[in-house]
Amino acid sequence: MTRPILAFAISFLSSLSASAQKVTVPLKMEQGQEYEVTLVLKNTVSQQAMGQAIDFVVNGNGLHSFKVMNATEDNFTLHHEAQKIGFDFDGMGQSRKFDSNNEKDGNGPFGKPIKQFLARKYDMIVDPHGKVLLLAEGKQEKVQMDDRMAIITNMLRDVLSISEPPKKGDNSIFGVLPAHEVGVGDVWSDTIMTETVKGINNYRISAIDDATITIEISGGSTSTTKAEMMGNETTTTMSNKIKGTIIVDRNTGILKEKKTETESNGNTESTFGTLPVTAKTITTITVTRK
Repeated sequence: MTRPILAFAISFLSSLSASAQKVTVPLKMEQGQEYEVTLVLKNTVSQQAMGQAIDFVVNGNGLHSFKVMNATEDNFTLHHEAQKIGFDFDGMGQSRKFDSNNEKDGNGPFGKPIKQFLARKYDMIVDPHGKVLLLAEGKQEKVQMDDRMAIITNMLRDVLSISEPPKKGDNSIFGVLPAHEVGVGDVWSDTIMTETVKGINNYRISAIDDATITIEISGGSTSTTKAEMMGNETTTTMSNKIKGTIIVDRNTGILKEKKTETESNGNTESTFGTLPVTAKTITTITVTRK
Protein backbone atom coordinates (compact mmCIF):
# COMPACT_ATOMS: atom_id res chain seq x y z
CA MET A 1 0.00 0.00 0.00
CA THR A 2 2.98 2.30 0.49
CA ARG A 3 3.67 2.97 -3.18
CA PRO A 4 0.07 3.95 -4.12
CA ILE A 5 -0.16 6.24 -1.10
CA LEU A 6 3.19 7.81 -1.96
CA ALA A 7 2.17 8.29 -5.58
CA PHE A 8 -1.11 9.91 -4.51
CA ALA A 9 0.74 12.23 -2.11
CA ILE A 10 3.16 13.32 -4.84
CA SER A 11 0.31 13.91 -7.28
CA PHE A 12 -1.65 15.87 -4.66
CA LEU A 13 1.32 18.05 -3.74
CA SER A 14 2.06 18.67 -7.43
CA SER A 15 -1.50 19.85 -8.04
CA LEU A 16 -1.28 22.17 -5.05
CA SER A 17 2.00 23.56 -6.35
CA ALA A 18 0.50 24.14 -9.80
CA SER A 19 -2.53 25.96 -8.42
CA ALA A 20 -0.39 28.09 -6.12
CA GLN A 21 2.15 29.20 -8.72
CA LYS A 22 2.37 32.85 -9.69
CA VAL A 23 3.36 33.95 -13.17
CA THR A 24 4.24 37.09 -15.08
CA VAL A 25 4.14 36.58 -18.83
CA PRO A 26 5.23 39.53 -20.98
CA LEU A 27 4.69 39.32 -24.73
CA LYS A 28 7.29 37.51 -26.77
CA MET A 29 7.37 38.62 -30.41
CA GLU A 30 10.05 38.73 -33.08
CA GLN A 31 10.52 41.19 -35.89
CA GLY A 32 8.95 39.90 -39.10
CA GLN A 33 6.42 37.65 -37.37
CA GLU A 34 2.84 37.95 -38.58
CA TYR A 35 -0.28 37.04 -36.62
CA GLU A 36 -3.69 36.33 -38.08
CA VAL A 37 -6.74 37.25 -36.03
CA THR A 38 -9.92 35.43 -37.03
CA LEU A 39 -13.26 36.54 -35.64
CA VAL A 40 -16.53 34.65 -36.01
CA LEU A 41 -19.85 35.76 -34.55
CA LYS A 42 -23.54 35.03 -34.52
CA ASN A 43 -25.80 37.91 -33.53
CA THR A 44 -29.54 37.43 -33.06
CA VAL A 45 -31.78 40.45 -32.43
CA SER A 46 -35.50 40.31 -31.68
CA GLN A 47 -37.53 43.53 -31.80
CA GLN A 48 -41.15 43.87 -30.73
CA ALA A 49 -43.40 45.88 -33.04
CA MET A 50 -47.19 46.00 -33.01
CA GLY A 51 -47.34 42.95 -30.77
CA GLN A 52 -45.13 40.87 -33.04
CA ALA A 53 -41.47 39.88 -32.81
CA ILE A 54 -39.23 40.80 -35.76
CA ASP A 55 -36.07 38.70 -35.76
CA PHE A 56 -32.74 39.60 -37.35
CA VAL A 57 -29.86 37.11 -37.58
CA VAL A 58 -26.31 37.87 -38.73
CA ASN A 59 -23.45 35.39 -39.04
CA GLY A 60 -20.26 37.34 -39.55
CA ASN A 61 -16.56 36.67 -39.98
CA GLY A 62 -13.45 38.77 -40.25
CA LEU A 63 -9.76 38.15 -40.86
CA HIS A 64 -7.14 40.66 -39.70
CA SER A 65 -3.34 40.58 -39.75
CA PHE A 66 -0.81 42.14 -37.39
CA LYS A 67 2.82 42.18 -38.54
CA VAL A 68 5.67 42.85 -36.12
CA MET A 69 7.63 45.64 -37.81
CA ASN A 70 10.06 46.13 -34.94
CA ALA A 71 10.74 44.33 -31.66
CA THR A 72 12.80 45.48 -28.68
CA GLU A 73 12.91 44.63 -24.98
CA ASP A 74 10.70 47.65 -24.26
CA ASN A 75 8.10 47.63 -27.03
CA PHE A 76 6.76 46.18 -30.27
CA THR A 77 5.66 48.00 -33.43
CA LEU A 78 2.67 46.30 -35.06
CA HIS A 79 1.11 47.00 -38.46
CA HIS A 80 -2.59 46.16 -38.85
CA GLU A 81 -4.49 45.35 -42.02
CA ALA A 82 -7.98 43.92 -42.46
CA GLN A 83 -7.88 41.01 -44.88
CA LYS A 84 -11.48 39.85 -45.22
CA ILE A 85 -15.01 40.59 -44.03
CA GLY A 86 -18.02 38.43 -44.72
CA PHE A 87 -21.55 37.96 -43.46
CA ASP A 88 -24.96 36.51 -44.14
CA PHE A 89 -28.04 38.36 -42.93
CA ASP A 90 -31.64 37.25 -42.53
CA GLY A 91 -34.41 39.56 -41.38
CA MET A 92 -37.81 40.98 -42.30
CA GLY A 93 -38.21 38.41 -45.05
CA GLN A 94 -34.92 39.30 -46.72
CA SER A 95 -31.63 37.45 -46.92
CA ARG A 96 -28.28 38.96 -47.86
CA LYS A 97 -24.81 37.50 -48.21
CA PHE A 98 -21.47 39.25 -48.65
CA ASP A 99 -17.87 38.10 -49.08
CA SER A 100 -15.22 40.76 -49.59
CA ASN A 101 -13.15 38.24 -51.58
CA ASN A 102 -15.97 37.95 -54.11
CA GLU A 103 -15.59 40.58 -56.85
CA LYS A 104 -19.32 40.60 -57.60
CA ASP A 105 -20.15 41.29 -53.92
CA GLY A 106 -17.52 44.03 -53.84
CA ASN A 107 -19.29 45.83 -56.69
CA GLY A 108 -22.70 45.42 -55.07
CA PRO A 109 -24.61 47.68 -52.63
CA PHE A 110 -22.56 46.61 -49.59
CA GLY A 111 -19.22 46.78 -51.36
CA LYS A 112 -18.29 50.43 -50.81
CA PRO A 113 -18.71 50.64 -47.01
CA ILE A 114 -17.00 47.26 -46.49
CA LYS A 115 -14.10 48.35 -48.73
CA GLN A 116 -13.77 51.44 -46.55
CA PHE A 117 -13.46 49.25 -43.46
CA LEU A 118 -10.91 47.03 -45.22
CA ALA A 119 -8.87 50.08 -46.24
CA ARG A 120 -8.31 51.13 -42.64
CA LYS A 121 -4.66 50.42 -41.82
CA TYR A 122 -2.75 51.56 -38.78
CA ASP A 123 0.51 51.10 -36.87
CA MET A 124 0.78 50.96 -33.12
CA ILE A 125 3.57 50.61 -30.60
CA VAL A 126 2.68 48.46 -27.61
CA ASP A 127 4.55 47.78 -24.37
CA PRO A 128 5.56 44.23 -23.29
CA HIS A 129 2.05 43.69 -21.90
CA GLY A 130 0.12 44.88 -24.96
CA LYS A 131 -0.81 48.40 -23.86
CA VAL A 132 -0.78 50.99 -26.64
CA LEU A 133 2.05 53.51 -26.25
CA LEU A 134 1.78 55.25 -29.62
CA LEU A 135 -0.62 55.13 -32.54
CA ALA A 136 -0.22 56.14 -36.17
CA GLU A 137 -3.41 55.64 -38.15
CA GLY A 138 -3.00 58.13 -40.98
CA LYS A 139 -5.97 59.68 -42.74
CA GLN A 140 -9.06 57.52 -42.37
CA GLU A 141 -11.98 57.87 -44.76
CA LYS A 142 -15.33 58.10 -43.01
CA VAL A 143 -17.46 55.06 -43.73
CA GLN A 144 -20.65 56.01 -45.58
CA MET A 145 -23.64 53.73 -45.01
CA ASP A 146 -27.23 53.66 -46.23
CA ASP A 147 -30.24 52.41 -44.28
CA ARG A 148 -29.78 48.85 -45.50
CA MET A 149 -26.27 48.73 -44.07
CA ALA A 150 -26.98 50.43 -40.73
CA ILE A 151 -28.66 47.43 -39.11
CA ILE A 152 -26.06 44.98 -40.42
CA THR A 153 -23.00 47.00 -39.40
CA ASN A 154 -24.44 47.47 -35.92
CA MET A 155 -24.89 43.70 -35.61
CA LEU A 156 -21.38 43.19 -37.04
CA ARG A 157 -19.71 45.70 -34.71
CA ASP A 158 -17.44 43.06 -33.11
CA VAL A 159 -16.14 41.98 -36.53
CA LEU A 160 -15.60 45.56 -37.67
CA SER A 161 -14.23 46.95 -34.38
CA ILE A 162 -10.74 45.51 -34.91
CA SER A 163 -10.45 47.80 -37.95
CA GLU A 164 -10.78 50.72 -35.53
CA PRO A 165 -7.42 51.43 -33.87
CA PRO A 166 -7.38 51.34 -30.06
CA LYS A 167 -6.68 54.54 -28.16
CA LYS A 168 -3.32 55.39 -26.65
CA GLY A 169 -3.21 53.96 -23.12
CA ASP A 170 -5.76 51.23 -23.88
CA ASN A 171 -4.99 47.54 -24.25
CA SER A 172 -4.54 46.23 -27.77
CA ILE A 173 -5.95 42.85 -28.75
CA PHE A 174 -2.65 41.43 -27.46
CA GLY A 175 -3.05 43.08 -24.07
CA VAL A 176 -4.69 40.28 -22.08
CA LEU A 177 -2.69 39.56 -18.92
CA PRO A 178 -1.92 42.31 -16.39
CA ALA A 179 1.65 43.51 -15.92
CA HIS A 180 1.79 42.24 -12.34
CA GLU A 181 2.21 38.67 -11.16
CA VAL A 182 -0.97 36.54 -11.11
CA GLY A 183 -1.99 33.06 -10.02
CA VAL A 184 -5.06 30.86 -10.00
CA GLY A 185 -7.96 32.68 -8.35
CA ASP A 186 -6.52 36.16 -8.86
CA VAL A 187 -8.88 38.78 -10.28
CA TRP A 188 -8.66 42.17 -11.97
CA SER A 189 -10.90 44.38 -14.07
CA ASP A 190 -10.84 47.06 -16.74
CA THR A 191 -13.33 49.68 -17.81
CA ILE A 192 -14.94 50.20 -21.21
CA MET A 193 -15.40 53.83 -22.17
CA THR A 194 -16.23 54.73 -25.77
CA GLU A 195 -18.66 57.11 -27.44
CA THR A 196 -21.32 54.40 -27.49
CA VAL A 197 -20.42 51.89 -24.75
CA LYS A 198 -19.70 52.21 -21.02
CA GLY A 199 -19.05 49.27 -18.73
CA ILE A 200 -16.62 47.02 -16.90
CA ASN A 201 -15.06 43.62 -17.59
CA ASN A 202 -13.94 41.35 -14.76
CA TYR A 203 -11.27 38.68 -15.17
CA ARG A 204 -10.29 35.67 -13.05
CA ILE A 205 -7.45 33.20 -13.56
CA SER A 206 -9.12 29.78 -13.49
CA ALA A 207 -6.20 27.54 -14.51
CA ILE A 208 -2.48 27.57 -15.27
CA ASP A 209 -0.59 24.70 -16.86
CA ASP A 210 2.69 24.32 -18.72
CA ALA A 211 1.23 25.51 -22.04
CA THR A 212 -1.69 27.84 -21.33
CA ILE A 213 -3.34 30.25 -18.91
CA THR A 214 -7.14 30.16 -18.76
CA ILE A 215 -9.11 33.24 -17.77
CA GLU A 216 -12.82 33.59 -17.02
CA ILE A 217 -14.42 36.84 -18.13
CA SER A 218 -17.66 38.42 -16.92
CA GLY A 219 -19.04 41.92 -16.91
CA GLY A 220 -21.70 44.36 -17.89
CA SER A 221 -22.16 47.47 -19.96
CA THR A 222 -24.68 49.89 -21.41
CA SER A 223 -24.63 50.88 -25.07
CA THR A 224 -26.35 53.61 -27.04
CA THR A 225 -26.40 53.59 -30.83
CA LYS A 226 -28.07 55.89 -33.30
CA ALA A 227 -29.13 55.14 -36.84
CA GLU A 228 -31.42 56.47 -39.53
CA MET A 229 -34.11 54.15 -40.82
CA MET A 230 -36.54 55.18 -43.58
CA GLY A 231 -35.76 58.83 -42.93
CA ASN A 232 -36.33 58.52 -39.17
CA GLU A 233 -33.60 58.72 -36.54
CA THR A 234 -33.58 55.84 -34.08
CA THR A 235 -31.80 55.53 -30.74
CA THR A 236 -31.22 52.09 -29.27
CA THR A 237 -30.17 51.75 -25.62
CA MET A 238 -29.14 48.31 -24.37
CA SER A 239 -28.03 46.73 -21.10
CA ASN A 240 -25.46 44.01 -21.80
CA LYS A 241 -24.14 41.08 -19.75
CA ILE A 242 -21.07 39.18 -20.91
CA LYS A 243 -19.46 35.89 -19.93
CA GLY A 244 -16.75 33.82 -21.51
CA THR A 245 -13.31 32.24 -21.49
CA ILE A 246 -9.89 33.43 -22.65
CA ILE A 247 -6.92 31.15 -23.32
CA VAL A 248 -3.43 32.67 -23.44
CA ASP A 249 -0.20 31.01 -24.53
CA ARG A 250 1.88 30.79 -21.36
CA ASN A 251 5.19 30.88 -23.23
CA THR A 252 4.50 33.99 -25.32
CA GLY A 253 1.68 35.80 -23.49
CA ILE A 254 -0.24 35.97 -26.78
CA LEU A 255 -3.98 35.38 -26.96
CA LYS A 256 -4.86 31.99 -28.44
CA GLU A 257 -8.65 32.03 -28.17
CA LYS A 258 -11.40 34.16 -26.70
CA LYS A 259 -15.02 32.97 -26.57
CA THR A 260 -17.75 35.25 -25.25
CA GLU A 261 -21.52 35.26 -25.03
CA THR A 262 -23.37 38.55 -24.58
CA GLU A 263 -27.06 38.86 -23.72
CA SER A 264 -28.69 42.27 -24.16
CA ASN A 265 -32.01 43.88 -23.31
CA GLY A 266 -33.24 47.38 -24.09
CA ASN A 267 -35.38 49.63 -26.26
CA THR A 268 -35.32 51.40 -29.60
CA GLU A 269 -36.87 54.86 -29.65
CA SER A 270 -38.08 56.53 -32.84
CA THR A 271 -41.03 58.46 -34.20
CA PHE A 272 -42.86 55.12 -34.22
CA GLY A 273 -42.59 54.93 -30.42
CA THR A 274 -40.55 52.82 -28.01
CA LEU A 275 -39.92 49.23 -29.11
CA PRO A 276 -38.46 46.53 -26.79
CA VAL A 277 -35.32 44.78 -28.09
CA THR A 278 -33.43 41.67 -27.00
CA ALA A 279 -30.20 40.32 -28.46
CA LYS A 280 -27.66 37.54 -28.07
CA THR A 281 -24.16 37.61 -29.51
CA ILE A 282 -21.72 34.68 -29.54
CA THR A 283 -18.18 35.63 -30.54
CA THR A 284 -15.01 33.60 -31.03
CA ILE A 285 -11.60 35.19 -31.64
CA THR A 286 -8.55 33.07 -32.47
CA VAL A 287 -4.97 34.23 -32.99
CA THR A 288 -2.49 32.15 -34.96
CA ARG A 289 1.04 32.77 -36.10
CA LYS A 290 1.18 32.88 -39.89
